[in-house]
Amino acid sequence: MAAPQRAKAFIESSDCQTLKLELDSKVEKYKSEILLAALIENVNVRGRLIEYLIAGEDERLRQELIAALIAGNRGIPAFKTENKLGDYSRVFPTFDTETDVKTKIMILASNPKAYNLDKMLQFLARQRSVFMFYFVGVDPGKIVNTVLVSMFQRSLLDATILLKHWSGRNSRGVTQFEGHAINRLIECPAYNIDQQQAVSFLKQVVEL
Repeated sequence: MAAPQRAKAFIESSDCQTLKLELDSKVEKYKSEILLAALIENVNVRGRLIEYLIAGEDERLRQELIAALIAGNRGIPAFKTENKLGDYSRVFPTFDTETDVKTKIMILASNPKAYNLDKMLQFLARQRSVFMFYFVGVDPGKIVNTVLVSMFQRSLLDATILLKHWSGRNSRGVTQFEGHAINRLIECPAYNIDQQQAVSFLKQVVEL
């Protein structure tokens, strides 16, 4: 229940600025490749590929993916992304962060998957944990904007849909975001956290 206050402290810290700059530098470095990947019709392949370009740890695999993109998406190597809470882990002096990288094709209507509820609770139970989302808005031929926000950001939390019917017998389920809310965040970034709303959300999830 301390996670929302911790997230607010992180957002107001220089560490948050550092994290945003690191991710932005990846987007800038691989901008051309991200725009090529955004043309892929398969939403699953497209999302995973862009996320790996930004947050992947195996540089050899990243270069193989880039070569396949340049060759017109021919011979994209099979690759697995770990089924973790976030794509990008970063430890700071007083915070342990997990950031989930999400691509939003601005002209397409979609409600992207968000996170596994049990994994989220398990991570936030740690005393230093902060869970963030890094949204990359893409239009044909250009990066619209990038936004780094807490999972507790008010409009994002309002747009979080609980999908209990997807859950297994021993799982609380998963979440999904309303796509139009992501578009608005990308176009007009906001970082506010309503502590009461966030704690109420966590209590609701714990009780599932």
